[in-house]
Amino acid sequence: MANTPGKVYRTEIEVRGYELDSFGHVNHANYLNYLEFARWQMLGEEGVTLKKFQEWDRFPVIAAVEIKYLKPTFMGDRLVVETSLREYRRSSMHLEQRIMKNDQEVAVAKIRSVIVSGEGRPAELPEALAKRWREIVAAGGTDE
Repeated sequence: MANTPGKVYRTEIEVRGYELDSFGHVNHANYLNYLEFARWQMLGEEGVTLKKFQEWDRFPVIAAVEIKYLKPTFMGDRLVVETSLREYRRSSMHLEQRIMKNDQEVAVAKIRSVIVSGEGRPAELPEALAKRWREIVAAGGTDE
């Protein structure tokens, strides 16, 4: 197990009209899509793709999401999703994500992702991914 002190991955998103609810602001469920997109962007920055997961026969599955909605967002807003790995274990990762608009938090989330095999059973984190998380931790979490 390791705690990362703070490498932050940033993903920019522009709110689209079809993501709005009848009140004219982003429907709460769309924030989950923003968070998911940002997590895949984070993995992509580290060279981890769906193809890699398929080669490893290991896949990340979301086991828990805790989200707090703080402020509404609207069509055309430019958001930044900040993603950071807080902890990793043999078969799971704990991430924190913040959705920001103009440097103000609009939503914050804690995510627990578990690794499963192609058969859907719990499996160890692929060694290449565990190695990269260790490198980030050893660098103090700021090797951007």
